[in-house]
Amino acid sequence: MSPVRPYHWMCLLAAIVLEVGGSTLMKLSHDWAFAHASLLGLVLMWLCIGLSYYCLSLSTTGLPVGVAFAFWEAMGLTLVTLSGILVLGEHLSAQRLLGLCCVLGGAMLVHHGTSQGTTTQKENRS
Repeated sequence: MSPVRPYHWMCLLAAIVLEVGGSTLMKLSHDWAFAHASLLGLVLMWLCIGLSYYCLSLSTTGLPVGVAFAFWEAMGLTLVTLSGILVLGEHLSAQRLLGLCCVLGGAMLVHHGTSQGTTTQKENRS
């Protein structure tokens, strides 16, 4: 695994944005009023999701897989929920908000635990 550089975090950010965009497009396409709109929405969604996985794989060349996946899932879920609220008119309940806080907290714990493990391993080798 190569050293972590801003490039890896940018790939992860791109993966998150593509995942959220694809999921939002999938839902929005059902309201489009032209021929084959649902099919176009489905194709765009699969394209975005495919590119998202590609960017996620690029991010894991420098980030631990657990950290990359935890952030991809947590930020993706948070942004899809916000997209649902802001773009699709869904409602935010206290239970939903608590769930998002737990998911984001979990991603931070995975990241912190992974970086601590790496530091401890390096110190033990010295």
